[in-house]
Amino acid sequence: GLIIYSIANPATPVYISTYFHVTSCDPVVVEGNHAYVTLRAGNLCGEATSQLDVIDISNIQNPKWVQSYPMQEPYGLGIDNRTLFVCDGPAGLKVYNAENPKNLVKTAWFSDVKAFDVIPYNGILMMIGEGGLYQYNYYGSDSISLLSHIPINRQE
Repeated sequence: GLIIYSIANPATPVYISTYFHVTSCDPVVVEGNHAYVTLRAGNLCGEATSQLDVIDISNIQNPKWVQSYPMQEPYGLGIDNRTLFVCDGPAGLKVYNAENPKNLVKTAWFSDVKAFDVIPYNGILMMIGEGGLYQYNYYGSDSISLLSHIPINRQE
């Protein structure tokens, strides 16, 4: 589940609340009053469906489900200034305008890369995928373009 802690004193985090969902591998990112959680099926984590869940955390004592969005095989995700990036495995990198978390709008889809994880920061997105490390330039959710790609071959 989504477990919320206070880090008012970083040396001693204090438990606040939990949002329970079906057992799953579940990366989480937070921006403002919403948490975004990817749930991936078909692995040892136990989830039956693959989806992106949006959770309202405006009352951190009582987080509430807002909306679910179907995914193929989601992994990591990141958010920056209402631009949400979701690595949907073989379905690629999906980019959403998260201005209204109850109605995410897909604004870009890079279906040609198997995406695993992202780090968005200040207009630059670093993404690791099956073919290596990718760097994208973004200005909000409506303008994203590939800047560079460094091939990385996995050693078996």
